[in-house]
Amino acid sequence: MRIRWISVLISLLIMVSGLLGASTLTQVDQDLRVIYAEYTLAATDLGHVNGELIRYRTSVIRAIEADTKEEFRRIADSLPQKRARIDQAIARFVKASNNAPLGTSMDSRELTELKAVQDKLEPYIASSQHTIQLMEERWQTTSQIEARQLRAEAERTAARDEGGKYISVTLELDRLVGVVAGIAGEVKKEADSTLRVATIVLLGVSFALAALVLAIPSRERDSR
Repeated sequence: MRIRWISVLISLLIMVSGLLGASTLTQVDQDLRVIYAEYTLAATDLGHVNGELIRYRTSVIRAIEADTKEEFRRIADSLPQKRARIDQAIARFVKASNNAPLGTSMDSRELTELKAVQDKLEPYIASSQHTIQLMEERWQTTSQIEARQLRAEAERTAARDEGGKYISVTLELDRLVGVVAGIAGEVKKEADSTLRVATIVLLGVSFALAALVLAIPSRERDSR
């Protein structure tokens, strides 16, 4: 009777370990895949930042090339909204990287590169605003000569100062994307490694319990 109770106990242990093992594997797989998905989403948001930067840069160039004051005014008035979209895309990246439900936070490498992007972004925006200010003066002046001079100065600023700063921002963005992609790859490797370890542990427990079950008949024969 005692041995039968041991058999029942071991059977229950096998069932419980199987259920717990399956639940653990499922949870680990789900959590790590969600973290990996968050990094993928973060990389996508960085792509949106780059896209908004391109639109902003294009609008500044169109403002310089505007043939009428009304067209210039319409384009210039749209720039604050485009700047806000850049900030919103960066905010979405930060939110995706700081995924509160899973307790994750931005890696120090991400923080460093993000700060570098922001440090490059502010001078670029300031330079573009200076370009727009020159064009404001160009459309306010009544002198044709001064208007041509102001437009020429705006074009030089957009091509040299503003253009150089724009390239700096995009280069920093590319570095940040590279950092995020590298971290995502590390997370994927961690997911695979964790799943392998959990599987090995589960198999080890299962084999140990199976060995105990096989050992019971031998004890029954010995007792007889």
